[in-house]
Amino acid sequence: MSRKKIKHHILNNKEKLIDKIMDEQFKLMPELKAKYNEKEVEKSKSDTSYNLNYLAQAVLADEVKIFSNYYNWLHTVLKERGIGVEILITHLEAIKNILETEFSVEDFEIISDYLTAAAESLEKPENHYQSFITETNDLSKEAEEYFSFLLDMEREKAVNFILNLVENGITVEDIYLKIFQPTQYEIGRYWQLNKVSVAQEHYATSVTQLAMSQLYPKIFNSFKKGKKALTTCIGYELHELGIRMVADLLELNGWDTIHLGSNTPPAEILDIIEEKEINLLALSATLPNELEEIKNLIKIIRQNSQLEQLKVMVGGRIFMQSDKLWQKIGADRFAIDAKEAVKVADSFL
Repeated sequence: MSRKKIKHHILNNKEKLIDKIMDEQFKLMPELKAKYNEKEVEKSKSDTSYNLNYLAQAVLADEVKIFSNYYNWLHTVLKERGIGVEILITHLEAIKNILETEFSVEDFEIISDYLTAAAESLEKPENHYQSFITETNDLSKEAEEYFSFLLDMEREKAVNFILNLVENGITVEDIYLKIFQPTQYEIGRYWQLNKVSVAQEHYATSVTQLAMSQLYPKIFNSFKKGKKALTTCIGYELHELGIRMVADLLELNGWDTIHLGSNTPPAEILDIIEEKEINLLALSATLPNELEEIKNLIKIIRQNSQLEQLKVMVGGRIFMQSDKLWQKIGADRFAIDAKEAVKVADSFL
């Protein structure tokens, strides 16, 4: 069975697998069954669905780190919500026991590598308690103050604070890279540590989007290099603030940009690439779900002789999991953040 077939088997039979895995976990930890109420059982089923999806996508991508890093991150998420690591370990064991009965010995050997790596990652969890707003950032005090406005849900103060910084000579680029970028990372870390809710995280993102829009007059008055970039998130990817920052900084540095935002159908991306004679396509992905779709889009681009000069750059959290993932899906380059994205884009000129 190919990796694609393994992925499809897991996802096509997910509901049945979830029920079996839950039963197995309760068998391994009988105290859970007595402890969980109906709401907690449904939440556990939802989490199991998410975990199986991550496993299937990681197997398809042939990237063990995608799955093991996810479990390492998940360890902190659960720990900060009062859930011990033993539940994660047992859950992995339950998944292993059930999937071993679903696949041939040869196919299960592939899957087993991912489950083993995830279990090993729980033995040495990463430090997720280090702030993204560090002393090496010469605008760390300003970033901390802006961050406090986000936490306090003070939209007007937050936006006015940013506008005042620009009026006092702080460049738009520094605002993006030294304030917006680290504070958004920090908001995500606060959610992981159970310090903010999903609603607060969404609020903080919306405030930063508003602040960014207030800076557009300064961004769109910049010089032009005569090159066009299209920035977007493919498929159902909804984490689009990072790629929007890339679009704005490219515009600030002389590129003409078309930003399509999140959840853009691949066929429509292709139409705009051809219609507008795009030179650079920048794609972002946070979760593994969209990797196959990104790979297929790049494959179509490579097969189109009229798009031979088009360069494809990728970024986002999922591509940070492996040094080679961007190459596997056929991209020309990978950028770790908005600052590097501009450098990579200019290297294509």
